[in-house]
Amino acid sequence: MAGTYRQGEHKDLSGVYTRIVAILDGIEQGARGIVAYPFTADWGPVNQLVDSYFETDFRDTFNAEKNTTLTANKILTHAFPGKPSLVIGYRMATAVAKKGEATLPAASQTAWVIETLYPSARPFVVKIADSLAGGKSLEFAEGGNEVVKVTGDSVDTLAAAINATDFFRVKTKGSALPDNAASVQFSGGHNGQDVTGTEYANFRTELEGDGRAKYFALDDYTDAAEVAATEAWVLRVRAEGVYISFANGGPSTWDNDIDAANIVSKAFNERAIINVGNGADGYTAGDVAIYVAARAASVPLNRTLTDEVTPYKKVNKKLSKSQRIVAKKAGTLVLIQRGDFVEIDEAVNTFTVVTDPEHQKKEFGKIRVHNTLDQIATDLEVFGDEYKKTRSNTPAARETYAALVETEYFAPLIGQEVLQVGATYRPNLDYHGPNPIYTARIDEAYFKSGVQPVDSMEKIYQELGVSFR
Repeated sequence: MAGTYRQGEHKDLSGVYTRIVAILDGIEQGARGIVAYPFTADWGPVNQLVDSYFETDFRDTFNAEKNTTLTANKILTHAFPGKPSLVIGYRMATAVAKKGEATLPAASQTAWVIETLYPSARPFVVKIADSLAGGKSLEFAEGGNEVVKVTGDSVDTLAAAINATDFFRVKTKGSALPDNAASVQFSGGHNGQDVTGTEYANFRTELEGDGRAKYFALDDYTDAAEVAATEAWVLRVRAEGVYISFANGGPSTWDNDIDAANIVSKAFNERAIINVGNGADGYTAGDVAIYVAARAASVPLNRTLTDEVTPYKKVNKKLSKSQRIVAKKAGTLVLIQRGDFVEIDEAVNTFTVVTDPEHQKKEFGKIRVHNTLDQIATDLEVFGDEYKKTRSNTPAARETYAALVETEYFAPLIGQEVLQVGATYRPNLDYHGPNPIYTARIDEAYFKSGVQPVDSMEKIYQELGVSFR
């Protein structure tokens, strides 16, 4: 790597330094906010990850605004208000998914067969007429609205015009231009929308291989078995270095039974899982989890989601103060009504019980703390992978790398109030000290870090002194 350059500086570790600067810049600019979702749709690529940087990209790619019966509409509605930098979408479809087709009329010649670009049951129709410029004009419509119009004065030019659209492809090219017709309907298409656990499992496999998403949520509240499979997957991939987190939510019944949500939260007891306990604006807790996943992925590391205003206007059912306290202690994230606004009450994940005191702290139950720990773990693995490419495993090289992490990575995070002053990163003396306890192999380098994440001022206690003299 060429490395970045500051006037007057000579960087010995250009590759790692460049990566550190790039990631720090990305954190400041919100590039953390990568979130992923599976869903069903009547348009778009199937069974593959598709990037959408803007709401319009997702809307148009998956026809998400016009079809409200499939769950792509849920992603459009709830994810983008969370202000993610990137939505990784996965349109699930079963093996029965099929492209729609239209056979154009032709007299005593090979007929044209036009198919949709993607598997879909969208009710397209095509009108064929003579073009004023000569040849034929094909006007494709859906629900009485024109989708696209093409013209061609020969078989080849017409085929090229159809294939250049974002909607249709020529499956069979006719031997001559098609005959005129007022309306030819597309038929035989299928969305493949009746998905099962197999499609969700395929989504997780693709997500694991991609490795970019910080958070994800399911498109709909599924059965307990699917949630359990998702939980098991999260725990496995995180142990293998894929630092992804899951926002879960439940059915509409949770609005009237917050205890049911709390039971689920306690069963998770995992800092990488958020469990949303109630809904708003008629949406379920599962729907709101789509928003929470995007927002948790996108919130700056030096900010909290506690008391943050959401895009919703009214909670489905107000919670009492005692219910809110119980929910927090259970690790359930709930929404509260505050005047005309709906806010996130406490930015908690489901971690509430320390089961491994050597590696866990009760503060892991804060989303802000969790995000910081995940970001640091991810970054340091990236830096280490870059550094080891060109460096021998010597004491000097280990010391240089440790100093680089402290000065070029930890120091900016301290300045951004992500970490407390005093964060350290040193060679592990248990392996590399003058009297090592363990023996490191010739190709192994061990480091030890000491960091304290900065939390938010979520509770203020004040003593009011009153004097009349």
